[in-house]
Amino acid sequence: MALDCRSNWEVQMQVRTIQARSINRSTLTHTAVSQEEVSRVVSSPKPPTRPIHLPDEIIIRILEYLAALPDAQTSLASVCLLSRQYYSAAIVFLYRQPILYGKNFDPFTRAICPSINLHVRRSPLSKLVRILDLGRLVHQGSKSVTARLLGRTKEHLEYFRAPQASFAVNCLPALAKCQSLRTLDLSLVSESPPLADLLRTVARIDSLLHLCLPRSSGFGVHSRPTAFAWPAKLEHLALSGGIDDHFSRGVVAFPITLRSLTLEHCPHAKGFAVLHLLRTAVQTLPRLEEVRIAYMPRLSSHALDSILLLLPQISKLSISVDYITPAMFDESHFNHKSVAPLAVFETAGFDPDHIPVTGDYSVFSHAHLRTLELTNSGNPSVDDKISPIDIMLAIDDNVLPALRVVRVAKSLDWQGAALADETEALADALVEASKADWEAKQDHSKSSSRIDPSVVRPWEKWAGVWTFDA
Repeated sequence: MALDCRSNWEVQMQVRTIQARSINRSTLTHTAVSQEEVSRVVSSPKPPTRPIHLPDEIIIRILEYLAALPDAQTSLASVCLLSRQYYSAAIVFLYRQPILYGKNFDPFTRAICPSINLHVRRSPLSKLVRILDLGRLVHQGSKSVTARLLGRTKEHLEYFRAPQASFAVNCLPALAKCQSLRTLDLSLVSESPPLADLLRTVARIDSLLHLCLPRSSGFGVHSRPTAFAWPAKLEHLALSGGIDDHFSRGVVAFPITLRSLTLEHCPHAKGFAVLHLLRTAVQTLPRLEEVRIAYMPRLSSHALDSILLLLPQISKLSISVDYITPAMFDESHFNHKSVAPLAVFETAGFDPDHIPVTGDYSVFSHAHLRTLELTNSGNPSVDDKISPIDIMLAIDDNVLPALRVVRVAKSLDWQGAALADETEALADALVEASKADWEAKQDHSKSSSRIDPSVVRPWEKWAGVWTFDA
């Protein structure tokens, strides 16, 4: 019996050993198979995954945000390399406003002008250019290249800023064909074509709204300013360069659509000539809102004290303190003379030392001026000519009842210790006046309950005294 039990136990142990060995062999076999399958899957190339398709409208919307970034040029160029769909959408933004400088100007020129003759080879990219800013170029390119670029982009070009050294009279025929042009900035041109030819060309562009003449512009000996025409829809004009007494006496009218006028960098213009221009050609403009005068070295220290009297319609004045004194805001400066209207000036002639007098002794008040900007043209000892207290007195005397914003160049040092208290008092007065205007437009009880005192009130967002880098 004992022998049989022992035999049975040995048989059972042998069976268990055989079963364990079979399990280990099957596990090793499966492991080897799994490793072979993994290596085969890893070594075999995966099929390409299909890219996610986005509608063109979404891509364009994304590119609109991307194009507004400072480094949009590089980003848009990278987007063009993704796919044909992205290329078709991004190429429009890439060439709409190209950022041109020395290194990329030649590749851009070859892309827009693949051949000298337009009928030989036309580039489809030329129709995409809306803003052509060549202001960063100095000696790159040539005058013929500038004329060629204007000729290729003439269909849809809206903004053009001429380079310093490669704009000449041969560019005028191509410029005259840019009928979609809205802004023409020639302020950087060092060698200007004859002003008569330039204005004759510009007058043909019906869509032009902004015009900046070159600083080197001027009249020839035999030119007549009265014969010059201006663009019919011109709204913003910047006169600079060789504008002299001949120009000031000859120009009899600007376009009635003019809203902004800038006079700066005119080394030959004298005070009497500038006043004559303001009285004859500028005073009669019904839509004029903004006037800027700076960098006029031949004007005296009080040459423009009467500018507020001559231009009662403007709402913004930017003027250098080099040419004004506190008498500009003194109502007695005008009341004791009782200045005559324009008709009397035209009849009796204009003499700055002997202004015609009438019987009207009404108080002088400039009812439209809302923004006053004071700059410095670089002359020494002019920092203290106009102080915040001068403007405060003008507001108290109702000379400037609508004034709400005063912008001052940092070089005038209104934020210094000497004028800090006066500047703060002027800012408080302007804010309070703006608050009164805001409350007059709506129900004060309802509006005050909705405004949190800890946040900036609406009347404090723009009213007050602001400094800037001139």
